[in-house]
Amino acid sequence: AVAGRAVVGAIAGTAASGAAVAGRAVAGATAGTAASGDVSATQPSVPTFAVASDKAGKVRAGGAPATRPPPPAGHAVATGPLEQTFYMYRAQSKASYPLENINTADLAGVMWYLHNEVVRTTPRKYAIDRIRRYKVTVKNTPEFWNVHRRQFGAFVAYDAARCSTPVCKDIYHQYGFIVGCQTCDRNVANYLAKSQTNWNCKKGSDQCRAPLWYSLPGPCPSMGMSNKEIAANKVGLNVMKAKTKECMQRMPGGRCDKATGAPDCTYSYKEAGEIFLDELTGIGDYNTFWNKSFVRCQEKKARNELPASTQCIRKKEYVGSLDRGVGCSFWDGIHDEQRCTDRMNKVRALFKKHYPQFEESLPEPPCEFDMYYAGEFQWPINHTGAVPLTWWSQRM
Repeated sequence: AVAGRAVVGAIAGTAASGAAVAGRAVAGATAGTAASGDVSATQPSVPTFAVASDKAGKVRAGGAPATRPPPPAGHAVATGPLEQTFYMYRAQSKASYPLENINTADLAGVMWYLHNEVVRTTPRKYAIDRIRRYKVTVKNTPEFWNVHRRQFGAFVAYDAARCSTPVCKDIYHQYGFIVGCQTCDRNVANYLAKSQTNWNCKKGSDQCRAPLWYSLPGPCPSMGMSNKEIAANKVGLNVMKAKTKECMQRMPGGRCDKATGAPDCTYSYKEAGEIFLDELTGIGDYNTFWNKSFVRCQEKKARNELPASTQCIRKKEYVGSLDRGVGCSFWDGIHDEQRCTDRMNKVRALFKKHYPQFEESLPEPPCEFDMYYAGEFQWPINHTGAVPLTWWSQRM
């Protein structure tokens, strides 16, 4: 799961310091993403989108952009929406739910979130104890491509299966249920992808391999539980109860058996395994690590089985102010590129150990969303290259 909070910016967004990817989504200064069952009670703030103005010459009145920036040198020029298959990850608790109305990450993005939001709290935030992996195929709609010439839309935040980004309904009404993405700030945690993930960067810089988060729209994304109904850190909420039957039928989301680029068929996936943080970090049993070991030490001191000078220490996976753990060294060095790379390699190796039938890693498509243009959600929809569908006349 990706759990926490989220920011949307000009180029697919840039996640600010304080991020998250695993139980809930908030758009603002602290970044991250949301699971449909694991939530916190933090109020979502408002994400920002760059909108090109007419004065800047970015848009024609009532039409598509007059000019579009070309792809970076070395990137093949696509002629339409591509079918792209790659891994997505979620930091998650034992709760289980489909990848619908949810935020995910690439490997760098989920480690970025875990390090910055999850393991620095004791016990771990949202009861997160594992990393789940999915092999996802994405193909966004021709309607979106015809305007932006991009493979991904903007990242939007999901909060208990409800999109909390104000323009969600406009996006999906105009383009169908497109998959979005955003980059994370590597200055927060120095996790880098193997390949280029970002076009909004200086050529050759580390930010060109920035961590990514994704948004996957499901049924009736505009409806959901109110913030008052969301219990802090509770697992297994019935996040579908506030969605009407009509809304779910008319706005079914983008998940399907095989992504085709239709407005209601933009992504498909299969589960590709899960690994547990206790094994990854070498902690063993987490409850014993942070809780029972301290209690047992105190009990032994009380029975005089330990010297009176013994200090019983409550262990911690990671302490942000120290940039290291207490009784655990796995997360030491949040800004150390080599340590971050080593941690990611251990994740890959552990998945390969338990799921040898899957590729250890897959190439990641770049997150190249540009911006939303002034008034574009009121433009006539350009269906060039799309198969005619009745969905467009029935949508909400």
